[in-house]
Amino acid sequence: MSQEVKIKIRGLHGPGEEPVEVVSVGQMYEKDGYMCIAYDEVVSEEENGLVQVGKNLLKIRDDQVEVIKKGPSESHMVFVPERTTVTYYSTPVGELEVGIHTDHIEKNNYANGFDLRLQYELEMNQTFISRCSVTIAVEQ
Repeated sequence: MSQEVKIKIRGLHGPGEEPVEVVSVGQMYEKDGYMCIAYDEVVSEEENGLVQVGKNLLKIRDDQVEVIKKGPSESHMVFVPERTTVTYYSTPVGELEVGIHTDHIEKNNYANGFDLRLQYELEMNQTFISRCSVTIAVEQ
């Protein structure tokens, strides 16, 4: 059984960078030992008013978080504390190798939801890009 939730994702991808924020409504449900949250995200808006929407899925366990993005750009990022995972970020113009070394995952439960904090280092094509911090707040 799924439940409608509000999801707010706020990410900081390096010193001096402006935070990026996404707010959406999604569906939360449990499947195969994961808490799953499916939501849509506007990924681009063209001058003629056409909007491209990506389909996203968060899969959360105590020891792992996965972010799966489908649409114009696709990826399957896996965050596991003290481990480096490698994925490929597919774009309309090509594919990039992305390395993610997760330093820390913290989940805090509240009466009406939870928040999740991820701290990690990001590499592209085996080159360090930045230290990143993402907070995901889910409200029922």
